[in-house]
This record gives sequence, C-alpha cells and structure tokens, in this order.
Amino acid sequence: MPHPIYLFRHGETVWNAEKRAQGHLDSPLTEAGRAQARAMGGALARELARAGYAPATVVVRASPLGRVRETLAIAAEAAGLVHDEACHDHRLREMSWGDWDGLNGSEIEARWPGQMAARRLDHWTYCPPNGENYVMVTERARAALDDIVALAAAKPVAVFAHGGSGRVLRGLFLGAPQADILKMDQPQDAFYRLHRGAAERIS
Repeated sequence: MPHPIYLFRHGETVWNAEKRAQGHLDSPLTEAGRAQARAMGGALARELARAGYAPATVVVRASPLGRVRETLAIAAEAAGLVHDEACHDHRLREMSWGDWDGLNGSEIEARWPGQMAARRLDHWTYCPPNGENYVMVTERARAALDDIVALAAAKPVAVFAHGGSGRVLRGLFLGAPQADILKMDQPQDAFYRLHRGAAERIS
C-alpha cells in the first residue's frame, strides 16, 4: 500500500460532553468540537504538504452520521479536501447502543439494572438490547477497510469515523488482538496516519 490512510474521529459533541451514548443517534458538535475539527483539518493540511500530496487528490470516506458530516465539513475546508455525498459509507457508522442510544450511565442502570456491569465484563461480545457488539462492528468495518486499502493503492485516503468504529478500523489495520483494540484511545483532537503496517498519531 504505497499511500497513507488518515483516520479521524469526529469532534466533541453535546452528548459526549454529557457522557451520553450516541450510537446511531446524533447531537451537534460543541464549540470545542468545532475547534477540534478545524485544528485537525489544519494539521492534515500540513501533513499533506510535508508528504507532497495535493489536497484535491485525497479520497474521502466518511460515516453518514451527522456529527461526522459536521466534522468533515469543517476539517475539509481547513485542509482543502474535496468531497461529496458519494463519500459516505454506512459501514463506517458508530456502534449502535440500540435502546441505550441517547442515555447516560445512570439512566441505563435504572432501566436495565446490572447490564452496564455485564458489558464491562465482556466488552467484545456483549450486545445492548437492539444494538450492536464489537463482533458486528468488526464485520462491517473489515469490509469497509478492504475497500479503503484498495483505494490507498492509488491515492491517499482520509477516513472520518467514530470512537468505537475508528479503533476497530485501526486495530484491523494493525492486526491487533481484541484486548488491544479495546484499550486503544479515541482522540477527538488528533488523527492517525495508517501506513505500511504502522499507526502514527498526529496532533
């Protein structure tokens, strides 16, 4: 794979700040989140200039969820990326929390006593009611990553995703075991360059 993949998470959202599960639901970026998106776009512009890539040559792939759309619009403007509706890939969506989407920890515990603890004991396979687990997300993320790697054979690719789905993509790229994937960070003020079997964090 001669060209890098740049992997982003969306900026901070209102529900991130309130510690609510978002999953397939959405809340807008906070002012801090918009600033993070602008800063990441600026950092990408500098990275592309250093590597000798024209921003217009970068292929964009992104989750269709609103918080990623908002992040992409801001970061793309700062970096000079070109994108359209065709860049959105449903396989890059965040893991769904199902009936827990939109709720905070205490609300989940009140309605489903003991289930948050059960999830902590088995993060990889536990599935919230009507939601997804890491097994399901890994299946769709692997298919998306295969297509992204194929694109990167010809051009650099910028991928805008989420915390959970993003670390699964990074873990799959690195061939990391499940336990290591679950420990990976999920920054909103930095992105990763995936290239030649390695992942480098760029602030």
